[in-house]
Amino acid sequence: MPQCLVSFGSNLGTRDAAIVSAARKLASLPGVENFRASRLFETPAIGGPSGQDSFLNGVAVFDTLFRARDVLQWLQSIEQNLGRQRQQRWAARSIDLDVVLHGALIGAASDLTVPHPRYTARRFVLRPACDVAPDYRDPRFGWTIQRLADHLDQGNASLALAGGDEATRQEICRRLQDDYQIRTFLALPLVQPVAVIGTAPTANRDQRSFPRQPQIVVNDDQPWVSGFVPSLTTLSQSETNAASLPRLVARIQWTRPEERWPVPHRIWPSTLDWPEYRLEVDDLSWATSEIVSALASMRCPLSPVSDDTHWWK
Repeated sequence: MPQCLVSFGSNLGTRDAAIVSAARKLASLPGVENFRASRLFETPAIGGPSGQDSFLNGVAVFDTLFRARDVLQWLQSIEQNLGRQRQQRWAARSIDLDVVLHGALIGAASDLTVPHPRYTARRFVLRPACDVAPDYRDPRFGWTIQRLADHLDQGNASLALAGGDEATRQEICRRLQDDYQIRTFLALPLVQPVAVIGTAPTANRDQRSFPRQPQIVVNDDQPWVSGFVPSLTTLSQSETNAASLPRLVARIQWTRPEERWPVPHRIWPSTLDWPEYRLEVDDLSWATSEIVSALASMRCPLSPVSDDTHWWK
């Protein structure tokens, strides 16, 4: 039976009452079995309009024979019942419920992506999940929730951009550096191979150009972003936690028709054995601010506000 992981959040109105009500409604549904909840944590609001109150966050896990889309419909119905209004992305909300994992499902449609495309950067999801689902595995790269949470806490808050084109990655890095003072590392320019004729070198268009990667040197705890993916270690190596390796690989995607899910090459796992983050780049200003929010989410402070996991009963 598939195991489902969902997240709870509220920073508007009576936060604890909204989350308790949402948990009880979800736990009482006929398709939900073996419902368990994490502790509740208070966290600052990250991203979206300024001036928001802090959040209460938590997660729940349960067994179900229903599809991920059915679970999404349950959650949206509960949100609507509790007065959720969707007026601005990442604005304050009375209740926010998301499907994070649904068994080994990897896929998406216009209104649902599983695994959740950005949960890997959200410490306020991963740490609560360690209360109740530390051994759940992300089906894309095989890491457990516990391993992913520990990995996020090591090294620096950091992302390596993958996919897209070099110009897009360079522009994102430029904006991060100029607008947010985020340290970035760019791939070195392509080297044009040359052939030697007599004693004079001349360009040879028949030979391939190979990209070069600079060395990522990090001697402090400041966040950083690279416009390329450096050589990565395997999970079993201690170097995984090195500050010079990214916490996540940010997979660049567009939402234009030819690039939308469920295009097959977007659904199936990548060849990287490394946790990923989905980054939409239709609007580069938005994409840049989303990276800044992701880096902040990796170091999001959490304060437990419930002593146990029975707050919803």
